[in-house]
Amino acid sequence: MTTDELRRALEQAWDSDREHVERLTLAAAVLQTALREAGMEATLVGGGAIEFYIPDAYTTSDIDLVVERQTREALDDVFTSLGLTRRGRHWVRGELFVEVPGNYMAEPTEEFTIGPMTLRVVRKEYVLADRVIGFRHWKYWAYGVEAIEMIRALGSQIDEAALRAYLRKEGSEHAYDLLREIMASGEPLTEQTLEARWHREYR
Repeated sequence: MTTDELRRALEQAWDSDREHVERLTLAAAVLQTALREAGMEATLVGGGAIEFYIPDAYTTSDIDLVVERQTREALDDVFTSLGLTRRGRHWVRGELFVEVPGNYMAEPTEEFTIGPMTLRVVRKEYVLADRVIGFRHWKYWAYGVEAIEMIRALGSQIDEAALRAYLRKEGSEHAYDLLREIMASGEPLTEQTLEARWHREYR
């Protein structure tokens, strides 16, 4: 696809009246296609990946991409050509915010066909693990809420063996069990509840 075609595709995707997750997914696929054609490889991570996997429980206007084989100048050229404007650490177009938090993708990924394009997304188990680790080690209570939403929505789709192996390595397997316990208990799913349980378990 030409730069003009990709720019129009991004405009049509983000400005459409489709469901939010469709707009986000299409926009991410266009961005990845443009980066790929410029010699880079991008993976959707963070909140965008969460919305991709559980659209009924989570919504974001941020697209976080880990982009390999990149320089900041090359990124700026691609995003600017698509109509985004640099603003601090983000590239922005209206309510769409694009950020590149890293340049090396260590975790396994999956690829999905989106029309004529391919969308690369970090595997769901590692998106979930990131939230569990953030809750356990960084005291990000909102991450705990998001992790429970993912556990509830994904259910048996989660590869428990892969998830637990990764969490064990990161010292966070117990936190995963704690979040599952909170989910099953019927306690209010709030950041305050998770903060209180964290302090009860780990102080």
